[in-house]
Amino acid sequence: MATRHEALEIPEILRRISSYLAGPDFTSCLQTCRSFHTILTPLLYNTLTLCPKEDKRPTPEAMQRYIHLIGHIKLDFFISAQYLRLGFKNLHSITISNRRVPGKEDYVFTQVGLDSEIMEAFLMVIRDSPALRKWTLFDPKPRPSDKVWRELSSLKKSDAPAVGEQPIPLRPDQNRGVDILDLTHISVTHDAKHWFLRACADARELRMSDVSFMVANGKPDNCQRLLQIEKHPPQGRMVEIVEFNGYNVIDQLTFLSHMAETRSITWMSPAAGRLPIQTLPLPTLADLKQFIKPTTWPKLRALDLTGYPGRQLVKFSDECIAHILDCVPDHQLEVFKLQGSTFGPLGAKALKRQFPCLQDLRLEPDGIDAQSEFIQEVMESCPKLKVLRAGMFSVGHMRRGKPWVCHGLQELAVHVDLESDRDGAVIDKKVYKDPAYWTKYSSSRRYVFERIGKL
Repeated sequence: MATRHEALEIPEILRRISSYLAGPDFTSCLQTCRSFHTILTPLLYNTLTLCPKEDKRPTPEAMQRYIHLIGHIKLDFFISAQYLRLGFKNLHSITISNRRVPGKEDYVFTQVGLDSEIMEAFLMVIRDSPALRKWTLFDPKPRPSDKVWRELSSLKKSDAPAVGEQPIPLRPDQNRGVDILDLTHISVTHDAKHWFLRACADARELRMSDVSFMVANGKPDNCQRLLQIEKHPPQGRMVEIVEFNGYNVIDQLTFLSHMAETRSITWMSPAAGRLPIQTLPLPTLADLKQFIKPTTWPKLRALDLTGYPGRQLVKFSDECIAHILDCVPDHQLEVFKLQGSTFGPLGAKALKRQFPCLQDLRLEPDGIDAQSEFIQEVMESCPKLKVLRAGMFSVGHMRRGKPWVCHGLQELAVHVDLESDRDGAVIDKKVYKDPAYWTKYSSSRRYVFERIGKL
């Protein structure tokens, strides 16, 4: 006689169990009975990834039946037109990439009129999906048109009214811009540049990697003029710029300086990109004082100024780093990452104001005299520290310092100099044959592990 498991008919329990099942097992569970199919089908179609190969993905007609269940979709550009026109109503996020498929490398460029079809499909899904709040675009071909970027921006938001006029109220169904905009290998035409920057400024979370601008007449447009900052203040809470070609460093700094609502800034842009127009010098202390003030980023909690090894980076002097840190409110910065720039005594002094709340500190490895004493001070003054990556840390500074207070430390990456427990004396090569040297070396090693073991 068959046993009836009533617990499995409770949707919450069945969904929880199915979350641990792999693809084939989930499909088998889905096909067990009608009640299982009814409960699990929304989970199956909630996140849908369409394979570039035609025989590996459902047809548009098959998707139409469950289109109301699809909340997140991932697909490729060359098939986007036929699928995005199906009439999505409940999309929350969309990821469109340009992966190469055997036999499809030149598909986009050989199909007559496909560019306009894809752009129309983009516009349709934007207008028909009021809940669509996250866009991820990777190497889009063709390039999104100015109309697409305009719809992704806060186009439906009313501009500031003229003097004496009342603002037009915003209806609930009107698009308010994108919450998350993740862009990689994007090329922006001159005509679309204004609305592209407007969409970037409206996004709550902005990630840009390898973004190139097509300049007009060999001259870049001014970033501040295009954005019209006075009318449309940026809303970004998290801003990440990995490579921003087409605007020089000063213009990038201008863009970032208007992000008054941001909580996190990542700036990995090279000092000189691929375009010959990027020839202006690096920001000086005077430039930083002009753009970065105590009121610039009042809510900033994470600052990342790292970059790619071997690349020409935006390099700041010690006094520039100190000025940036001085403009962050006390006891607020939780994450600070720095690579390629000078972190000296001025920057270290400014960062001390953030010790009570600092959780993640990553510095470029440097000499023992530059960082060892500072590392010890971090370990004994940052109770919330979870990650520390830095350079040389001497045993001598450990012994002379206070007990460490970062008991919640999860990751420690430093180079411990066991030979530095010698008060700066220069070691002769012959000393390595002395048994007394190895006795002291072993003692220093045991001391280090004892200190780490107490965390």
